[in-house]
Amino acid sequence: MKKGQSHPASALSQKLLADGLLSLLEQKPFREITIKELCAHSDIARRTFYRHFSSVEDVMAYVVSHIIENFKEHMLQVQKEAYPAILASYFSFWKDYASLLELLNKNNLAHLIFIPYMQSLPGLPWLFPPGSFLDSFPDSFLRETPEGGEDMEVLNCRLSYHSGGLWSVLTYWCINGCRQPAEKLAQTLCGML
Repeated sequence: MKKGQSHPASALSQKLLADGLLSLLEQKPFREITIKELCAHSDIARRTFYRHFSSVEDVMAYVVSHIIENFKEHMLQVQKEAYPAILASYFSFWKDYASLLELLNKNNLAHLIFIPYMQSLPGLPWLFPPGSFLDSFPDSFLRETPEGGEDMEVLNCRLSYHSGGLWSVLTYWCINGCRQPAEKLAQTLCGML
């Protein structure tokens, strides 16, 4: 095994715990899920749990980090598409996580996914409409994500504003069972621009 790679048994244990947490979350509130219960439900020894995590919250952070990585990879694949196709792809991706987003909302935990989601957006400028606020920032600025400065503050405010709207539409769509096809929802939003 190469340095930096995770042992297959460790990866399996983490996955079993993550899956177990999501399963339990469908049955009861997040705050009521204990490490002991999660280990029993996942068929993982507590000492194995503590090799990877220190709390149930850490397991949720692990779940979220994988979702956000998958989201970034997914959106990278469509960056050259027309904007309506990018939006349709965005909604199609999140449709697979609609039940989790609903559970997080129900448990007042949407911030656990929203914060990393927001942090991923400067690297995905094509997710915002052409001719939007991002056109005033050079591509190199977005890729480098500089620290501090007025330009960064302006960018962060504009990203928050636009992505908040997109997230709100996503949340509304998920709460309503993702009934509208992603392509039609993308067309609706593009028609508002």
